[in-house]
Amino acid sequence: MKKTPFPLNEKILDKLLIEKEIDLRRVSIRELGLLVNDLSAQSGVDFIRMEFGIPGLPPDRIGPKEEIRVLKENKKLPSIYPPFDGIPRLKKAIAVFVKQFLNVDINPENCVPTVGAMLGCLISMAVAGRRRPETDTILFLDPGFPVNKLQIKFLGLKTESIDMYDYRGENLLKKLEELFSTGKIGGILWSNPNNPTWVCLKEEELEGIGKLATEYDVICIEDVSYFGMDFRKDYSIPGEPPYQPSVAHYTDNYFIIMSSSKIFSYAGQRVGFTILSPELSKKRYPHLKKYADTDIVGHAFVHGGIYPTTGGVPQTTQHALSAILEAVCDGSYNFMEKLHWYGENAAKVKDIFLSNSFEFVYSDDLGDVIADGFYFTIRWENMSGEDLLYYMLLFGMAGIPLSTTGSTKEGIRICISLLKEEQFGELNNRISSLSKYLSITY
Repeated sequence: MKKTPFPLNEKILDKLLIEKEIDLRRVSIRELGLLVNDLSAQSGVDFIRMEFGIPGLPPDRIGPKEEIRVLKENKKLPSIYPPFDGIPRLKKAIAVFVKQFLNVDINPENCVPTVGAMLGCLISMAVAGRRRPETDTILFLDPGFPVNKLQIKFLGLKTESIDMYDYRGENLLKKLEELFSTGKIGGILWSNPNNPTWVCLKEEELEGIGKLATEYDVICIEDVSYFGMDFRKDYSIPGEPPYQPSVAHYTDNYFIIMSSSKIFSYAGQRVGFTILSPELSKKRYPHLKKYADTDIVGHAFVHGGIYPTTGGVPQTTQHALSAILEAVCDGSYNFMEKLHWYGENAAKVKDIFLSNSFEFVYSDDLGDVIADGFYFTIRWENMSGEDLLYYMLLFGMAGIPLSTTGSTKEGIRICISLLKEEQFGELNNRISSLSKYLSITY
């Protein structure tokens, strides 16, 4: 990277913020990406990008090879619409994967491919929030993925939030019961490991959530897009414990959301899947007919959700994911091995921030040290997240403010996926310079 004196010219950044009408407290990831591109071009600086949750590892060739194979062997395939609920091969592969790695028994009919995990979340929240007129609120265990908040706005549903900084263990369960008992919560969404803090709900918390969800008829929307990436345990052996923790062991009221983007580096092909609880999928809620022309949950998910949005997932992509899951389940492909690269890099990047007077925002995982993974959160004492982002930009770095994630705390989400080891020296230089600058001026 070209060495440039820091900080950059504030006038360039200020002008771009005005021109693009960007509020750094509310900036979306895409808006920030465009801002950084322009700031980089105008200042002549290569930025260190820590805002995008983009896979930093190449995909295994299993998927692409399978897409090519099925196209060659079935030239008519591109002219045929996929079934809305997925091709039989993928539905079967998903069911086997869920049994092997989550130890949850599921039927293929309850495994629905989606155009990424985001579509699974969108439809799950729509169904959960529209079952009854009074349960029109989705509860988030925050911080969370900023796009889920945009989805709720698009759906016209209401939200409640619990910041996991303040509520864990018994305190979390007490707060949940307080909110569930109001009768307005239709669904509760969380990610495990959590984006952006990387905290992981414990079995006793999942058990408590499951019991409360059953008692108050709340749908659990469990996003495990970062499946197995709590590297404190080895979840890589098919059919053997430990298994990825899941609320599915404690309630029948669940949708499980999974993605191929991070764990298989297949983000560009936009394929994920949702596991519908067999019991939940058969339940009837008359109010659903207003939105999906059916009162049956499973039917509403597919024909009220998948059909009018994407019409299904492209078939070659479904075959690719099928092949990947089949290889994972028969033990011929250990996808977890290369994922440890994220944890190893996170540990090194964390050290750079901590050694330069930054602090973690979320540092405790119910008494355990936060795992090293795809994300972590940092702050500078007594500084707002948007101000810290502003100064990071002036020193050629970008992350996203926690204010966009539903957090009540101030700080920045750091994603390590695009950082390469050869950048660590320059990252340390810039973080050190920023630290000295803030110590003097702020």
